[in-house]
Amino acid sequence: VEDVILGPLLEAFLSYLRSRPLRLVILTPDVDVVQRRESGRDKVAYGTRWSPAQLDAVLRAETPRIGLWLDTGELTPEQTVDEILRRRDEALLSSPDPAG
Repeated sequence: VEDVILGPLLEAFLSYLRSRPLRLVILTPDVDVVQRRESGRDKVAYGTRWSPAQLDAVLRAETPRIGLWLDTGELTPEQTVDEILRRRDEALLSSPDPAG
């Protein structure tokens, strides 16, 4: 799943997922990086309802510190994938169910 699920809603959302193993990766570039990237895109990712600064504030103040939090501010997309794969054990929330 790829989406923006922040704050207390994150744990509620995760409780509905039954697939195992379950990993969580949260990308955490600085707001300035997000705004710079957003300005260079053809489409608008954030719309008019939320700003990158508002989402970042909720992320950092209200989102549980679980899974892998990865600052991607200085990483290319390819480097981001490599880092996620290298650190995948840090993203593990639950192991495969031994009962099947």
